[in-house]
Amino acid sequence: MTRSVALLFFFFLPSLLSAEPLPLEHFLKDGDYLDVSLSPGGKRFAARARVDGRIVLAVIDRETGQIVGGARPPQGNVIHSVDWINDERLLFSYAEERLDLDAPVPTGELFGMNYDGKRQEMLAGFRASDERTDSRLSNKTNDPASFYLVDTLEGDDRHVLIIEYPWSTEGNVWYDNRIKLPIVSRMNVYSGGKRKLETLPFFNARPYSTSDGRILLVTYEDEEGYFTAAYRESEDAEWQAITDAFDLSGDVTVVGVNDAGDAVFLRGHYGEEGFYTIFRLDLPTRAFEPLFTDLDADIVDVLFDPETGEVVAGKSMRGKPRYHYPDSAGDLANLHRMLAQAFGGQNMDIVSTTDDGSELLVHVRSDTIPGEYYVFNTQSKRAGLFWANRSWVDPRLMRPTIVDEVVTEDGFRLPVLLTLPETTKPAPLVVHPHGGPHGIADQWGFDPAVQMLANQGYAVLQVNFRGSGSLGARFERAGYREWGGKMIDDIAAATHWAMEKPGIDGERVCAYGASYGAYAAYMLAAREPDLLKCTAGYVGVYDLSMMFTKGDVPRSWGGTGYLERVIGTDPAELEDYSPVNHAGNIKAAALLVHGEADRRAPIAHGRAMRDALRDAGNEPEWIRIDQSGHGAGSLETRLELYEGLLAFLDEHLR
Repeated sequence: MTRSVALLFFFFLPSLLSAEPLPLEHFLKDGDYLDVSLSPGGKRFAARARVDGRIVLAVIDRETGQIVGGARPPQGNVIHSVDWINDERLLFSYAEERLDLDAPVPTGELFGMNYDGKRQEMLAGFRASDERTDSRLSNKTNDPASFYLVDTLEGDDRHVLIIEYPWSTEGNVWYDNRIKLPIVSRMNVYSGGKRKLETLPFFNARPYSTSDGRILLVTYEDEEGYFTAAYRESEDAEWQAITDAFDLSGDVTVVGVNDAGDAVFLRGHYGEEGFYTIFRLDLPTRAFEPLFTDLDADIVDVLFDPETGEVVAGKSMRGKPRYHYPDSAGDLANLHRMLAQAFGGQNMDIVSTTDDGSELLVHVRSDTIPGEYYVFNTQSKRAGLFWANRSWVDPRLMRPTIVDEVVTEDGFRLPVLLTLPETTKPAPLVVHPHGGPHGIADQWGFDPAVQMLANQGYAVLQVNFRGSGSLGARFERAGYREWGGKMIDDIAAATHWAMEKPGIDGERVCAYGASYGAYAAYMLAAREPDLLKCTAGYVGVYDLSMMFTKGDVPRSWGGTGYLERVIGTDPAELEDYSPVNHAGNIKAAALLVHGEADRRAPIAHGRAMRDALRDAGNEPEWIRIDQSGHGAGSLETRLELYEGLLAFLDEHLR
C-alpha cells in the first residue's frame, strides 16, 4: 500500500524516450522526498516532503498509504530535521531560507508533535514562551540560543537530552557564532520544560551520551578551527583530552558510544595516506584498534546497530561506493552486505529501523537514479518500494558517469568523473571544479546540474584535485596554500586527460564552477591562457586577501585560523594566487554571476574581477542575481543562473 503515497504528490514521468533536451526545470526543481524514517513500531513513516514548493513534515500510515498528520512551517521556513521519540511523539526543527546562503539555516528551535498533528507546539527556542501551548505543565522560556537534540534517552518516552548554544550580539543583531559555552539540559517532549544539567567547558562542542544519558565524551572546535575530543571517567570527573587520557597519538574525534557505555568509536587517520577510519576504544581494557584497514579513501559513513550501539558497517567513496565490515560483524552487518549485493553497484544506506529490527528502511541511488526508498523485511527477506525521489526523472534519459583516475607528475592519483552526452559527434567539454575546496569532494552519484549539462549536449569533467576531502589527510593537506598553484595544476592535468578521450572535442573547452570552483575556473584560464575558449564563475572568490576582511568566514569561531592554515598570510603569495591580479593573462571569454546578498563570498569579489577584466580589455558578461546569496536557493534563481550559463556556453562552444 505504501506505493500509493505517490498519488498524493504531483509527479511527471516521461512516456517517450526523446533525444530532445528536457526543460531545465526537469533538473533544477527540488526533489519531492528529502528523507524518510520509520516509526519505532513500524506502523508509520515520517517524511520531509516538498509540497507546493514548501518543505513540510508528513506522517504516512503504512497500511493505508494516507497522510495522517504533519506540520507546515510558516512562509520562509522549511522542516529541517525530524526524529521519532516514541510511536506517538515526534521532535522536529525549522530552518530559515536565507538569500545570503545557498541552503536554509537552522533556526535552533525545537518543536513537538503527535503523529496525527495534535499537540503541535514549539518546545525550545527564542520564541518558545510566545507559542500557544495545550499543556498546563509548560514552563517554557524565550531563550536567545540554538537548541539541538543530543539523545532520545532509551527507556524514557517523555524526555530527551538537548544542547543549547547561546547567541551573542553584534550591535542589535543576534548571531549563533558559537563563542559562548554550550549548555546541556533534559527536556520534556510534551511540555517543553527543561532542567539544566551542565555547561560544557568547550566552544562549539557536540556531546555524546551513553544509553542511560551520561555524557562522558565531547567533540569540539578549537580557536584554530581544528576539531578534537575530550573524555571524563564520570560526570563528576575532570575533562581530559582523550589522547592524553588513553595515550593515543594523532587527532581523533568522537562518532559514537555503544549502549553499554564501555566502548567509544573515534574517527582518526590511519596509514601513510592518513585515510580517515573508525577506531574502537574499549574503555575497561584501553584496547584501541581500527575497525576498517583495507582503505583507498576515507570512511565517510558508518552504520550503528540500534540494539547495541556498535559499528557494524562503513562506507568509502574513492569512486563508486565500497562497503567495509568489522571482523566481529553480526546479523545487521550480514543483512547490509546482502542488500549491498542485491542493489549491485548502487549507493545503499540503511537509514532507519524498527525497534525490534524486523524492518529496515533502505535508501538507494546512483549516477542515473536520484534516490529510491525500500522497506526490507528481515524475516521474509523481501523489499518493497516506498518512494522514488524526483519521481519525474526517467533514469533511461540520464547519462552514466565514468569513474577514472589521473596521475600527476608528482605521483598523486586524482579521482575524476566524466559524464558524456548522448551524441554521435565529439562533444564540447565543461570542466567543473567543485567548491569548498577542503573537506569537499565530487562523488559518484546523481548530480542534477551535471545531468542538465549532459542533456544539453556537453561533456562534464569533475576533478578531485589535491586538497579535496574524503581521500586522506595527506591528500587534503597537500592542497593547503596551493589554491592557485598545484591544485590548479591538477585541474589542468585532468583537463588535458579528458581532451584526449574519445567523444570529446578538445578544441571546445570551457571551465565553470561556484565558490572555490569559480576561483579555480579563473585561475585555470590565467595559468593556461590557450586551454579554454571560455570561463565562468558563480559566487566566486577572486581576491584572497579580501577573505580576511569580508564575508562570514573570519567572523565565525575558528574561521581566521582556518584561513591562515589553508591560504596563508604571506601578502605576496595571496596576491600571486588571486585571479583578480592576473586578468591580463586571461584570453578566454568570461562570465561572472554573483548574488547580491552573498555573505560567504561578498559580491565585492565579483565586482573586483569584473573591473580587472575590463581594465585588461576583456569585457566579461555580468549577471547579478538580486534575490540570491551564496548559491541559488530557489528554482527562480537557479533558472536565472543556468539560463545565463547555457546561453554563454552555446555562444562560445557551439
